[in-house]
Amino acid sequence: MNIKKPLMGKSLVITRPFEQSEPLSSELVNMGAKVVSLPLITITEPVDGGKGLEEKVKDFDFYKWVVVTSPNGAMRLLKTMPVVGKSSCPRVAVIGRSTAEVFEQSGITVDFIPEKTFSEGFLEMFPKAVEEDDKVLLVQAEKARPLLYEGLKNEGWRVDKAVAYRNINSEVEANLLFEAKNADLIIFTASSAVNRYYELIGVPQPSNAVCIGPITGESARILGWKVFEARKQSVKDLIEAVKQWAGS
Repeated sequence: MNIKKPLMGKSLVITRPFEQSEPLSSELVNMGAKVVSLPLITITEPVDGGKGLEEKVKDFDFYKWVVVTSPNGAMRLLKTMPVVGKSSCPRVAVIGRSTAEVFEQSGITVDFIPEKTFSEGFLEMFPKAVEEDDKVLLVQAEKARPLLYEGLKNEGWRVDKAVAYRNINSEVEANLLFEAKNADLIIFTASSAVNRYYELIGVPQPSNAVCIGPITGESARILGWKVFEARKQSVKDLIEAVKQWAGS
């Protein structure tokens, strides 16, 4: 007996970079979807080539915590760690299960993962500094919201920032844009992708979007999309949001 797959006949757009889209793409294909891969953002080295991050890693002994906001930041940080060795790493705090998995796969324990996988949720739960000179190393993208930096300072932490990577706009083929515009659903995992897509298309099409977290979701709503929100940064939660859309 043939079992009808829930996304049979549906076309879905993934806007993640190619190297990060495969697990989600495979799940969607298994559910019967046609997947259009439309990477809108390319992850590249920071302007200094990563030297600033490497210098901060050499000073690991001075930090109580290293805070990492994305899988890209985690991967870039791990590349620099052979300089000092994994055993010298401070306690690790992350935003999102997928960021934690990057560390865990390299044998590094993650000490803090907030239930709410966005900066506001992180700040609600992260401990306050105990001593006046307690320091945190914040590893993030070149263009990052100042909220986390300012919030940690307000909780008494001395915060050093390290730029791990840059997000730059990808070149997009016209035929892929046409496919995307005529798809049934688009998946956004960052506000930068929402804004880039809208710059290219000029209208919220397809009209339905699955977004990770309230910040990306709000960016899409403002521009006119009907949003189905994945609460956590994981393939599992994205799939649950897609199922919610499919059943609506």
